[in-house]
Amino acid sequence: MSEIRSAKEQLAAHFDKSATAVRTYADQFEASYARPALKTTSAFFDEYPISSTFIAIFSALAFFPVITFIALSLFTIVSLSFLGLCCAFVVSSAIVLFFLSILVLTLVTTFFASGFFTVLAISTYLGYRFVTLVRSSGRDGVSSWAIETKGRFIQSNRRDASDGSVVVVDAKEPPPQDSAFPSTDSDTKHEGF
Repeated sequence: MSEIRSAKEQLAAHFDKSATAVRTYADQFEASYARPALKTTSAFFDEYPISSTFIAIFSALAFFPVITFIALSLFTIVSLSFLGLCCAFVVSSAIVLFFLSILVLTLVTTFFASGFFTVLAISTYLGYRFVTLVRSSGRDGVSSWAIETKGRFIQSNRRDASDGSVVVVDAKEPPPQDSAFPSTDSDTKHEGF
């Protein structure tokens, strides 16, 4: 209960300080600007009554049109600025989306072109190896090419699946191939397995 009371007392003290500050500024404004303006206006009215009356009526009648002009001018400036910013945002968003669609189209095209060129490069390499092996070994070059191709593409996947560890069972040194003794089909079958 005492905490609530102390909080109320703090708020009341703060309000009193704020009210005192406002009164001080109001008194200062009255002393510096309002009273001198009233004295000057009163002196001007005493000296020039017709001109003062005309200026007072003109000021009273012109007050609303001037305020209306200022308000409409500010409204026009603010609304056109807002409208311009909105249009700029919409146009820039449309342009960014246009460029994004071009980027996506380019990336999709590049993806398929990369796939095509990859297949083309592998096919070219395999064709070159096939021609080279057939030219050097004759018919046996076909089986050598098949074994080499199988070894390059199928066994590499098995190594990746086994985290790089390789187990060799019954490893035998391949017999040296002599150009004088061509290998037979049965030797070729054993080399692949």
